[in-house]
Amino acid sequence: MAKKSPTTGPEADETPVAKTGDAPLKARALSKSLSSSVSLVTPLLVVAAAVGWGKYAQRELQAETMEDLVAKVSDRFNTQFNELLKPSTASGEQDHELLYKYDDEQLIAMEVRQLVSDLSCSDDNYAASPLFDGKLLPVQEPMQLEKPMDNDRVFFMLNGRNDGVYVSWNGDFNCIGKAAELAAAWLGADRDIMENGVRLYNQMGFPVRNNEDLAATNNIVHILLDFQLWQWPGIEKGHRYVLEDGVVLTTVAMSPKVFDVQYFLTQNESEKIMELGMPGLSRSKVDGSNSSKVTSKSRTSHTAFLEDSHFTRDFRVRAARVARLPSPTFAERLQLLQYNAGEFYRQHFDTFHSRDFLPKDANAFYYEDYEEWTKWAAEKLRGLDQSKLTEEFREGGALFPNAEDQQTFPNALLEVFYQKMVSANMFKALFDEEYERWIRINLDKDAVDLVKDLMDEKRRPSYLPRIVQAWEEKLGRGELRYTFPKPQVNGQSHFYNWYTVEFQERLLEFVREDYSDDFIIQMTNQEWFNWLTENRGRNLVLFQVLKSFPHFAELVIRTWESR
Repeated sequence: MAKKSPTTGPEADETPVAKTGDAPLKARALSKSLSSSVSLVTPLLVVAAAVGWGKYAQRELQAETMEDLVAKVSDRFNTQFNELLKPSTASGEQDHELLYKYDDEQLIAMEVRQLVSDLSCSDDNYAASPLFDGKLLPVQEPMQLEKPMDNDRVFFMLNGRNDGVYVSWNGDFNCIGKAAELAAAWLGADRDIMENGVRLYNQMGFPVRNNEDLAATNNIVHILLDFQLWQWPGIEKGHRYVLEDGVVLTTVAMSPKVFDVQYFLTQNESEKIMELGMPGLSRSKVDGSNSSKVTSKSRTSHTAFLEDSHFTRDFRVRAARVARLPSPTFAERLQLLQYNAGEFYRQHFDTFHSRDFLPKDANAFYYEDYEEWTKWAAEKLRGLDQSKLTEEFREGGALFPNAEDQQTFPNALLEVFYQKMVSANMFKALFDEEYERWIRINLDKDAVDLVKDLMDEKRRPSYLPRIVQAWEEKLGRGELRYTFPKPQVNGQSHFYNWYTVEFQERLLEFVREDYSDDFIIQMTNQEWFNWLTENRGRNLVLFQVLKSFPHFAELVIRTWESR
């Protein structure tokens, strides 16, 4: 029987697999049950980190040392919060009507993107180039300069990173986009996404919009691409940042990044959160394979989302400010999380997808992708100054890409990949220790066609970008950063962003009314038609059909147009 969703009604039964010729087999049900639940303070502060010297706050509060600064910020912040939490404030909240969320200007405020790639550089003689042979340097190097660097260079880093590259600059802000784009490519940004524009941010997570903003950064900036949200880099363990509202963030660990957050909420606010949330505590749930919430043995804590109110909206605004989100609407409502003795939440991913909209192989990698990369990389290497390459990366060396080599290069390449993954504990983090052992055993045997075997669809072709990235990092040359070609856009992902489940199921009913059974069988096959009949009226049926038979969309479009 199909599982029932507590909110959207019954889901469709497990679907058959669309195949040509043979009758389709039963599809394997999605098994990952990952959670979108988060901690007490805010879903954003768990992953937020903060950077910056806090010089602005030091000047404003006349603090000589970081310790003095933190102490003064603490006094000021607690004073301000105590003022906010006087009884008159609480009663005043009740006097003001809670606006519909989309009418609340403070809640829906959105930061406008500032694309430096849109600037028009009129200096025809300026050509951006990496300095110091394009060597990647830690951010502490430019931060510790005794005086600000001259306006002939800028130190660029990618989002959330702590190392970067110096790039030449002519001092004209209208030309900074050229330098940023070169730096982004040099540091390994996806060139296809770069086509949508690049943005610059200072170390405190604020956009760089003009020459004055850039000067205030001491020419140390981060590059963000389309769709990216700010990530606090952390810089080094023990580093502390004082934000403009008094919140202090201290880097506790770099990998994984862990930050201590001070002065975000008061004791009074903590008690109010517990007062509002405790009555609604219930067993924490995780996202099931059909987007419904289910309990799981991997998560035994108790959770309550606080009701929408002035109080919770204020936290969304403050959380967005700390995490440098473009809008408070990016933050969830406050959530109270309780762990009683013996309760836990096992290791898990907070990022997840409950359904795969696209066909199974829509974004797959193949051995041919590996071959294309090796040919591209070999040609690039031949064009470099060979004196700047170590022997293993020169032609004939073990790490010189060779698409025809079935043993020496592929095994040396996978050794580099393996060492990087193990040093970062990545196999374990990805729950893939089986392939840690598999790769090690085959490398020790000096197996033939090891990469080809790994790229088999039943193994781990998804590792290819990580393999190439490990090689790039060992080489250390920005010219050799590779962007894998993208498949053509599949419009189904756009379709499901716009149309509700109810609308989709009404469309499918109209299709059944307008077309004969025989015609629908021709568009699919007999077994799928039987499955459609059995699951008529359930949710996500059209979703499954379109995933397996994209051409079925023609019937949907014609049916809608006829109405």
